[in-house]
Order: sequence, then C-alpha cells, then structure tokens
Amino acid sequence: MSAAPARQPLCVALLPLDERPACSRLPAQIAAVAGAEVLLPPAALMPRLREPGDADALGDWLVRAAPKADAAVVSLETLGHGGLIASRTQPRTVAEVTARWQVLAEIAATGTPVHAVTLITRTPDSDDAMEEPEYWDPHGPALHRLSAALHRGERPTASHPGELAVAREAVPGTVRSDFARRRLRNHALNLTALELAAAGVLDSLVVGADDTAPWALATAELQQLRHWRTRLEAEDRVAVRPGADEATATLVARTLLDLLGGGPVTVRIEAIDPHGLARVAPYENVPVGHTAAGQIEACGATVHDGPDPDLHLLVHTPDGDGDWAAGPLNARHAAAETTARALAGRAAALLRAGHSVAVADCAQPNGSDPLLVDALLATGLAHRLTSYAGWNTAGNTLGTAVAHAVTAVAARRTGRFDARAHLDLLAHRLIEDRGYMTRVRADLRTELGSVPGRHDHVSDADPVLDRLVTGLTRYAEELPGFHARITPGSVHLPWRRTFEADFDVTTGLAAPATGTPAATAPSTTTAEETR
Repeated sequence: MSAAPARQPLCVALLPLDERPACSRLPAQIAAVAGAEVLLPPAALMPRLREPGDADALGDWLVRAAPKADAAVVSLETLGHGGLIASRTQPRTVAEVTARWQVLAEIAATGTPVHAVTLITRTPDSDDAMEEPEYWDPHGPALHRLSAALHRGERPTASHPGELAVAREAVPGTVRSDFARRRLRNHALNLTALELAAAGVLDSLVVGADDTAPWALATAELQQLRHWRTRLEAEDRVAVRPGADEATATLVARTLLDLLGGGPVTVRIEAIDPHGLARVAPYENVPVGHTAAGQIEACGATVHDGPDPDLHLLVHTPDGDGDWAAGPLNARHAAAETTARALAGRAAALLRAGHSVAVADCAQPNGSDPLLVDALLATGLAHRLTSYAGWNTAGNTLGTAVAHAVTAVAARRTGRFDARAHLDLLAHRLIEDRGYMTRVRADLRTELGSVPGRHDHVSDADPVLDRLVTGLTRYAEELPGFHARITPGSVHLPWRRTFEADFDVTTGLAAPATGTPAATAPSTTTAEETR
C-alpha cells in the first residue's frame, strides 16, 4: 500500500512588534509545534531598539508575503510607526499611520485572513528612558503618578482632594502636553483598529496593555475600548486584555487554530489557592484569573469550568514577593514552598492520568519561581508538560503558556504535531525563565554593578558574556528528561542589556511527549526568500 501524500505545511506571514526574540522568535517556535512555517521580514527593515524600522518598506513586504501564506499576523505599531518603541517616541500623525494601514484592506481583498495586534500606551513607574520618550528621564515616576491621578479624577469617589493639581505641578507643562497628545493619538489609532475589525478587514484583533496598574490612563483606555467592542458587537473577533510582548504569539496560536480546524480547544483554569486567581499581579490592572481568561480568548480557545477539558491551565498565582529583575529574592514566605510543591504534585497527577497540562508561573514578575520549577523537575515529568512559562509580566507568561499549549493540543488532534519542536520550546522556556532570569541574570547584574530598576549595557567584548554561556549551558544539562544542549555560539543579548537573553537549544526525544509522532521539522523563512 502506498504512503499517504505529505501535507503542505501551513504558513503564516508575521510582522512582529519589534526585533526582540519574544516578539519574532517565540511566535515562530509556537508555529513550529504545529509543523508550520513562518515568513519574517528582512532584518534590515526591522527596528533596532530606538531606531524605527522602515514602515513603508515593511508594508510593501507584507503585501508581497501575505498572499503566499495561509494567513497574516500583523503588529499595527510596526506597520504604522516602524516598531513598538517608535509608537511611543516618534511624531507620527493619525493620518500618516492610518494611511500605512491601508495595505491591510488590500491583503484582505486577496482572501488572506489578517490577524492584528495593537497596544495601549504604557506609563511605567521608572525614570529609565531606554524604551520611552527622552523626557522619561527624569519625569517617568511623576508621569506615572499623574496618570493615576487623572484616572482617579474621572471617578470622584476615588480621587483625593488636590491630588491632580499636585501631580500636574510635578511635571513641566511641555512634557504634560506631549504626553497627553501622544496618548490621544494612540488611543484614536486603537479605536480605528477596532473599526477595522468590526468592518471585517481584520479577522481578529488583540488589544494589549502592559506595565500598567489598577489606576492608570492605560486602564481607563482599556475599559473604554472594551465598551466600544461591545457597542460594535465585535466580541467574537476582538480580545482586550493585559499583555504586550507575547501578543503576536497568541495571534499565531489563534491563526493556527483556525487553519488546523478540528473543533474548539477548551481550557480549565486552576490554582492551588483559588483566591489567588483574584489577586492583581504587579504591572497589571485586573485579577490574574481575568488575565488568564483573556489570554485564552486571544488564542481562540474557550474557558471551560466543567470536567474533561482539552487542557488544564495551572496558574501559580501572585504571592506578593519581589521582582526577579528589579529586586531578586533572598528569602520566601513560609507557605511558598508548600504551594509550589502542591502545584507540582497536581501537575504530576494530571500528567500520569494522561491529561494535557500547561503551567503559567505568575508568582513573581520577571522570572520563574525556583521553588515551583525545582518541584516540577523533581517529579521527573516536567518534559511531559504541554507548556510552561514564567517570564516578565503575568500577561506575558499566561499568553505564552496558553499559546504554546493550545497549539500543541490542536496539532496533536489533527496529526500535525512536531514533538521535537515542542520539546525544544518547552526546554527553551525552562532554561530562559528559570536558568537565566532567576539564576544567572542576578549574578551578571551584580558583576556589572547594574542599578536596580534600570536597564544596563553590555558590550560585545564584555567577559560577563562568558559567564552567561557557562551558566546557561550548565542549567540546560541539568534538566531531567530533556537531554538539552545549548547550541555553541548561539547565546547573545539581543539589546545588549541583561534584561533578556537569547540562545538556541536542541533536545533529545528519549521520552516522547504525549500525542502523535513528530512531523517533519518546519522552517522559519525570512523575507529574502519571499520576494
């Protein structure tokens, strides 16, 4: 009997938020789990930290690449401004940006589905201007307080007498004016993005908000955009939730769910402490349980409260201790280890029973909880997880864990699951989130004399890079069940700062993941190959 013909791999054209691995590499890794190919723009067109990308050339690339793909995933900030940071710093007008967005209608007219992400402008409580307008140093903290005072002022019962006047007085008038006008422009653009979704130009839209707080202009704008989503009756195609850097990954997952077919993916949200899902994580403005539900929705999956879901999402809820980037922890509260072990035990029990399990580690921002990861590894079953994430904000973590997991579930169901790509991604997250963010990074920052709460700079010749390679290599070798290896020469700091690291990792398949056999490994294609 002759073999069945090989199926053509699915293909997604991706215009990322920027050039960082979290925005471009991570979506491609998730697509690879379903044996899918990702088309990316040439690096020369993309932004480089504060230098904007060539927005017009990126639009031209997208028009050429999208018809060759099964769907397009687009960052509206990159298409309109040349990148995420450019959307915060460059003096573009609403007319200029929306003119560049006209290519979306051209692509939609060809029949290629377009999925997009846009972001609510953040107001971080920091005087670090690396990713913000230059006046953030020194006015960032005062602008953060002004943002909160303006939001509270819209709700008289929450405002404090004189608070707004004091907050305004702390910021020069020219800075206040520029700050407000930039927010107005970007809010108008977000409303325009909603209209594109309601009109059918966009098949789906994710509106994200990162680095915010319960009282902040970003929170007020998020609420306003939710109201407009309801007025436009666009709930089925627009997700509004905390998160940013993971947004293209969640959209790739949603896109693949549509392309793969096979029915909806149902997800049950669980926590060891059910009250923990009601806590608001640092840098966010809604309870972490709401963030989880929003990320599930953004990925095209469905929250399921009953028995027998397709996926169990175990959330390690915020515990109020520390920040692995701004203030690494030296000690933990008494109940932390008990909670971590209980969650690892729950994961192990579900895995032994044959269930799909994703773990979202939201205990502290900017890294994994070592107590949890070490407990998961001690079970000897961590390599059988459907996904794991524990980096940056709770939104980043939850979006990554859900996107990886729902893609894996759908790919297994439809016979497109690539076990090697899945295990490589699972190992990459454990090595980066635990091995780097909560183990190696603190040592590097101490050696460099980095200032807490501010980004540092590392030259290409700094000897600290050798310690980085050694630390990641050692941790990779310690992961039981993965047979993980860091590819020599692949370790680097994408933005020459210690906040994030990138590397290539390969794993063995001594213990195959649950599901169908591995498919042929996919590829990530650059735009030079799509011209």
